[in-house]
Amino acid sequence: MTVPKFPPEWLEKIPAEVFYSPRAGELRIILLPDNGFVNGGAARDVSVHLVPSGLRVPNTRLWVQVDDAMEVAHVWRRDE
Repeated sequence: MTVPKFPPEWLEKIPAEVFYSPRAGELRIILLPDNGFVNGGAARDVSVHLVPSGLRVPNTRLWVQVDDAMEVAHVWRRDE
């Protein structure tokens, strides 16, 4: 029996923000913005195909779902 590293609810809805596009076809998003060393969060480069076209603008606030390998699986708008 394998024990998961994190409780499943921790992976289902993570706050994030779009940062910029480092290369064509990719977006850099920041998971857990305002957390971590110097409030930096954790940067992830993801395919633009994972992010709906209306949410690809820098500073857009998102919710992100990740899989067990911590890879981004789903992205949607964070309405607050």
